[in-house]
Amino acid sequence: MFLSTTASDRIAAQEERLSAFDYVVVPDRFGFQYERDQYQINSLLKFLFNKHGFHAFFPSELPDVSRCDGLYAEIEQVNGFVWTEVSIRLLDCDGILFYQTKSGRSKLKDFAKAYSEAVRMAFESIEILGVRQGPLEILQKAGEEINSEGTIKADAKVKPKSKSDRPLGNNSSDGLQTEVKPLKNEAVTLGLIPDVAMMNFKSLENTYLLRRTQLGYQWYREDKQDLIYEGKFFVVEKMLFYEDKDQMRYLAEFTPEGALILNREGQKVVFDKAN
Repeated sequence: MFLSTTASDRIAAQEERLSAFDYVVVPDRFGFQYERDQYQINSLLKFLFNKHGFHAFFPSELPDVSRCDGLYAEIEQVNGFVWTEVSIRLLDCDGILFYQTKSGRSKLKDFAKAYSEAVRMAFESIEILGVRQGPLEILQKAGEEINSEGTIKADAKVKPKSKSDRPLGNNSSDGLQTEVKPLKNEAVTLGLIPDVAMMNFKSLENTYLLRRTQLGYQWYREDKQDLIYEGKFFVVEKMLFYEDKDQMRYLAEFTPEGALILNREGQKVVFDKAN
């Protein structure tokens, strides 16, 4: 069975659903923790959300926004003696489960390291979606106007912004988005890689997905219902390279028919286009 358009469509739909929200709230303490940000789990989760296209806030940091424009993060822990196992849940403003990741596991004995490894592993389910939330819409009160510095000027004429007015752009240093448009991927500009969001491939008994994300073009292998990260593509001196997860690098090329060829130590490995 090939990595069908059903899997691709499912990922695209999840990306669109999560990108439609303005922000995500990460609590400073989960139910299984004895103190705030114990083992730095909460800070790590907030960091990962901000790194991968979300606007993440602790409750005390949240600006004046509509409550139902956001998602609310939870970490579900599975009790066990051998494994530290967690999954990440996203709920809407009514407390209804909106999205849940696969489980992340760690056998490390140090709790801080174990939670870090397990949370990062679980977050891979979100990372591959390529979510990109638009600029945050801050509510304005009557008689107030938000100026260019982001502060509120009193007694000004109010003109609330609608979602359709919001520009798209890269993440700024404060976690919000600016109006700067991202540069087109260099590999696409040079014609070295197809200008598509997703492409399916097959080789022998395995099926694969090429996906464009905020980090560039990445390569995944299908494993039952999961997508396993295998590597990424990048350009050096106008030549396309593939780097696998063990940081081994190979020359790569796409044929006019859409097949991918990796040159591994003089041997060519061909991945045929599947859709």
